[in-house]
Order: sequence, then C-alpha cells, then structure tokens
Amino acid sequence: MSPKAVDEQTLRVLLVEDNPGDARLFREELRESSSLTRFEVLHVDRLSEALRVVGDAHLDVVLLDLSLPDGHGLANISHLLQAAPSVPLVVLTGTDDERLAVQAVHQGAQDYLVKGQVTGPLLVRALRYAIERKRVEEGLKREEAARRTAVFREQFLGILGHDLRNPLLAISGNASLLLRYGGLAEPQRKAVSRISGSADRMARMIDDLFDFTRMRLGEGYALNRARMNLHDLLLQVVEELEVAHPGRRFELSLSGNGWGEWDAGRMAQATSNLVGNAVQYSPEDTAVTVALCDEDDGVRLEVHNWGLPIPSERLPHIFDPFVRAQDMCSVQRNGLGLGLYITHEIVRAHGGLLRVSSSPREGTRFWMHLPRHPYQGIGAAQPT
Repeated sequence: MSPKAVDEQTLRVLLVEDNPGDARLFREELRESSSLTRFEVLHVDRLSEALRVVGDAHLDVVLLDLSLPDGHGLANISHLLQAAPSVPLVVLTGTDDERLAVQAVHQGAQDYLVKGQVTGPLLVRALRYAIERKRVEEGLKREEAARRTAVFREQFLGILGHDLRNPLLAISGNASLLLRYGGLAEPQRKAVSRISGSADRMARMIDDLFDFTRMRLGEGYALNRARMNLHDLLLQVVEELEVAHPGRRFELSLSGNGWGEWDAGRMAQATSNLVGNAVQYSPEDTAVTVALCDEDDGVRLEVHNWGLPIPSERLPHIFDPFVRAQDMCSVQRNGLGLGLYITHEIVRAHGGLLRVSSSPREGTRFWMHLPRHPYQGIGAAQPT
C-alpha cells in the first residue's frame, strides 16, 4: 500500500506501557504531531493483556515497552509476534543500547525508540515507516511462497508426468509382450493379465491426478479443438468397454448430426469416464445405455444405468473431487474419485453443461449438453 493510502485512514496503535505518565505523553504526542493521520490508541499495561487483545483488535502497529511487570527484555517481542506475526512492532525502552537495538530488530521489531529521545514527529514517522516496512516484508514472503509453490508444482507434475508414467509404461509394455509372445501357461497368463490391468488402472489414476493438480493450480484445460464426429468417438469408446467387460450389455443410440469442434482426446476421456462409471455402479445383468442426439445449437449425450440410486445428500456434490456416487463397500474401487470431477471440468471447458438425476424408478442418468462450436457455450468468450 502506498504512503498516500496510509494517510487516508485511521491507524490503530496498541500501546503496551506500564508507566501512566509515559503512556499519557505518547498519546498526546500522537494526537498533536500528525495532521495527516489519525491515531486510535489502545493502551494496556501488562504483557498478558497485550497478548489477549493483539490477535482480535485489528491493529495496525504495536508500540511495546520492554520492561513490564509480567515480562522483561527481548522475550516480550517474541511473545507478541507469536500471537500476531503480521502486525508491525516498534520497541519503546529507556535503555539506549545499540547492541540491544540490533538484537530487537533481529527478533522481529521494525524499529527501536529510546524514551527521553522520542519527539512527536519522530514517533509518528517511526510508526508509519514500521507499517510500510512490514507490508513490504509480508509482500516478499508472499512472493517467496508463490515461488516455492511454483517450484513444487513443477516438481510434482514432473514426477507425475515422467518419473511415474515411464516405469508404468515399461510394466504395461512388457506385460503385453509376455501375453503376446511369452508362450505362457494359463495360470501365468492370468497373472500377467492382472499385472497389465493393474498397470493400466494406475496409469489412469496418474492421468486423473495430473489433471486435478493442473486445475487446482489454476492452469485448467488447454483444449485442442478440431472438427470431429462424436458418433465415431462413441462407437470406439463403447467398443473398448465391451472388450474390457465382455459380460456387459451396452445399448448405443446415435441420431442427428454428430459433427462439431471439440478436443477429441478430452471428449474421449469424458465419455469414457461417464460410461465406465455407469458400468462400475450397476449390476452385471443390466444394460448401460448411451444416447446421442441433436439439441438446440449443440448435441445432448445421455448415459443411463440401473444401479442403486445416488443418495440425495450426495447429489449436490457428485462433481466435487474425491466424491463417489456410492459407498465403496460393495463396489470395486478402480480410481481416486476424480473421474466425474474431471469430466465436469472438461465439459465446462467446452462451454457445456453436465447434470445428473437418480431415483429408484428412473435409474441414474448423466447428461451433457455440448455446443458444436466455441463461443456458443455457457460463459464462453465471444470473438472480437
């Protein structure tokens, strides 16, 4: 904040001073020595009282005597700063000791004033400068915290993107080679198949965690839009799930015009999440229905299953991270609970809507509306 901004407000000062005469003198000096800034002084004469009020009084600065009935010396500084680390503090003492002054600053004080040498203008200037110096310090701390966060983010994303993915790719690739060319006996083939399936699930979890981290750090989705047909994409997604779940029945209905400008990779991720979620949370002897049709200026995709209804108290939070449609006691746990959150964010990035309804009579239905082009979605930026 600029000095002008300080000039235009009342500054609240906590004066911690046990000598009534000195306290009265400092009050008068502050009242009479500044025509630009009004000081509102809260006076206490004990360290314990100061510690009680310092965190709740919305103070701008503390003026602290080092010699108090219940506290003496530099320890007073550390006690107060532990209670209110962001409030600037100016030491006030009768000891003219340069070494003590340096130690006070090292302890966290913004300035050191000697009683008997303090004039009104000097006191006002010391308080105002202390406030500004503390603001600069806090700003530097925030910048350092932001820098550390950025470094951590890059390290974390690097681990997800390289250090974990590469070993998993090696496991998955070698498992595939063994299944294809290993001449394995049936028990060995089953074991290698489980290894391959587990590696694939871990890779999907890492991808989900990677996406979640990027979104929570404010990076969002960078879409690579291109003209594509959702009919073709859904045929591929359903075919892959039929291979992965040979005992399940899928009903796919495609109508209208499936063309639009979307990110094919992200849409494959979103639709696969929805259909896979329907498979996971519904009985094996029921069908999973996938339907795509035209709607207004875009398309509507519905995914329906006959699993247990989502509890009503969970519905408002179903697209939050780490929330699951059902309790996992009777359902195989295949992910981190990020799939629906990521799907919602992908649809939102495309300017679309994702909704859900669930009841015992109607089953569970997820539906999304996607505009065919950029600039048609909810809250989308318009071309200039």
